[in-house]
Amino acid sequence: MKFASQRWIVVGLTLFILFSGRPFCFAQAFDPGRIKLPPGFAISLYASPVPGARSMILSPGGVLFVGSRSEGKVYAIVDRNADNRADEVIVIAKGLNSPNGVAFRGTSLYVAEINRILRFDNIENRLSNPPSPVVIYDSYPKDRHHGWKFIAFGPDGLLYVPVGAPCNVCLSSDKIFATITRMRPDGSSMEIFSRGVRNTVGFD
Repeated sequence: MKFASQRWIVVGLTLFILFSGRPFCFAQAFDPGRIKLPPGFAISLYASPVPGARSMILSPGGVLFVGSRSEGKVYAIVDRNADNRADEVIVIAKGLNSPNGVAFRGTSLYVAEINRILRFDNIENRLSNPPSPVVIYDSYPKDRHHGWKFIAFGPDGLLYVPVGAPCNVCLSSDKIFATITRMRPDGSSMEIFSRGVRNTVGFD
C-alpha cells in the first residue's frame, strides 16, 4: 500500500493470504519468515494486538483507524516516529454493534454499526479522550445476517453504505436489503444507489 506520506508499508491486521494451500490469518500467529513472497516484496508486522481487526482507513494525519465485528471496538493505531511500525494501539470506542466499517472525511471518523452510522469529530486530536459519537443515521435494518457494513466516501463526496441480504438465498419484501445506499456526510438524503448486491465485503 502506498499511503499519503509516500511511505510504503505492509499492514498485517486481518489480511488473509494463501499459505501452503491454507488460509493464514495474521491475527492468530504471524511469523514473517514462513511467508513466501515474489522477488521485490517484503512483509512485516505493523501493529499488535488488534483483536478482530477488519476494515481500516488511514487519516490525513497518518493515524490508522480500524473497525472490528464481534469485538465491538474501534481502534486508532499510531506511528509517532514514522518508522513504519505502530507505537500504540488505542481503543477509541467499545461496546458497539459490529462496528466493521470505517471512513474518514475532513477531521471526522465515520463508523458503521449494523443499524446506524456514527461520526467522531476532531478525532485525531482526541485519541486519548475520544468524543461521544454523533449518530448521523439510525434507520438501517437490525438483522445481523450480512448486517455488518463496509463504508467509503465516493468522489462525489457521498458516503456509500451497503445493506446485505438478511439470509443466504432469499428475496426480501423490504427493498433496502441487498443494496448499496448512499447519503450526505450529515446523514441526510439517504437513497438506494445499487440493487441486487447480496453482500458487499468491500468496494472502491
